[in-house]
Amino acid sequence: MALSINPGIPGDPSMAVLVVGGGVAGILAALDLARAGRPVTLVERSQRLGGQVARLDKIYPTDHCAFCPLWTDIRNCLEHPGITVLSSTTVRKLERTGDRWAVRILREPPFIEERLCIFCGRCESACPERAVLPLLDQAYPPVYRIDGNRCTRCGRCEPVCPTKAIDFNRKTVEERIVVQEILWAAGFQDGDYKPLPEYGYGTHRDIMTALEFEEWTAESGPNGGRILRRSDLQEPSRVAFIQCAGARDLRNLSYCSAVCCMHALKQAAWVKRRKEDIDCTIFYTDLRAVGRGYFKYSMNNVPGGPLRLIRGRPGLVVALPGGGIAVTYEDTLKQERRIERFDVVVLNGNLKPSLNMEGVPGTPSLDGEGFVDTAVGFGCGFAVEPADIMDAAVQAASVSMRILGRENT
Repeated sequence: MALSINPGIPGDPSMAVLVVGGGVAGILAALDLARAGRPVTLVERSQRLGGQVARLDKIYPTDHCAFCPLWTDIRNCLEHPGITVLSSTTVRKLERTGDRWAVRILREPPFIEERLCIFCGRCESACPERAVLPLLDQAYPPVYRIDGNRCTRCGRCEPVCPTKAIDFNRKTVEERIVVQEILWAAGFQDGDYKPLPEYGYGTHRDIMTALEFEEWTAESGPNGGRILRRSDLQEPSRVAFIQCAGARDLRNLSYCSAVCCMHALKQAAWVKRRKEDIDCTIFYTDLRAVGRGYFKYSMNNVPGGPLRLIRGRPGLVVALPGGGIAVTYEDTLKQERRIERFDVVVLNGNLKPSLNMEGVPGTPSLDGEGFVDTAVGFGCGFAVEPADIMDAAVQAASVSMRILGRENT
């Protein structure tokens, strides 16, 4: 296997940087580095850039569309001559070669080649299993993907593709590149609720995680922004948001996930804006709205007055036989124990780093919570600590400056 140093990328190839993770932090770091003349290879394990932010509907505290500014950065990243973007790619091995890193990467090419797809829709029309879908409504460039769980390999989509972008015989490709620096910028994902049976996750369709609720209620989502129950597609009358559900818990995640308080406040505010008479209750441990204007944003932007806030972590969430969901809790301010019925329960807080380096030789060690030990390379965003969009962007700029500063040392 030949050892290459990113041929064809502008800039000094001996100064190349590998950025692992194509979310906000990885995209911004790649752009900063490339604009300063450093060749960058950006690897992303999914088929698209954008990370979890691409799944968000609105962003606090400005309430603008989450994807609008991200779309511009993704386009700039994909079109920058100094950046090579490798999607569906993971790091498999690191080896130190003098003052450089030899990196082995594994690429799993999609059945539909993105560079050849012209988004004509003929493959979607030809598929009897509805397995051919747009990668993402807002994706840039717009391309189709094939859902491997639905696809039967009938082959009807291949002959109708005018650019021959579809090929079911593409094989996994292993490559090696050489870089001077490595930046770990992988983001976060939902944690496992199996160690936490008291929250009832998986027992009822209307008990969902905050990321699931975000996608379900998004204006670009399946319901066009309407607030509906998943169980019967009817409008709920009461929605509960449970904070620290899985976080700050020694059975699962011992840390605070940082973004959850504001995420719940934003979601509840938008539920009220879309349907003012829906009751929204937030169960919190302590509200961590530390950014400028964060808490004021939530309290001043809710139709009908402030949200209902209860300090207390519910001890039991149970689906009721006759419909609805029972939540048992103690209001620690009033020192009262109560049981209330809700139509939808949103679990918020169980967020963990998405970087998985288990069994990968030479890669940085992860601590007990899954965060990167940056003794190997640099890190920013949720790869090294819980961080919201603003913090991740600031950290990406800071780390980029540190990498560029090493040229002069």
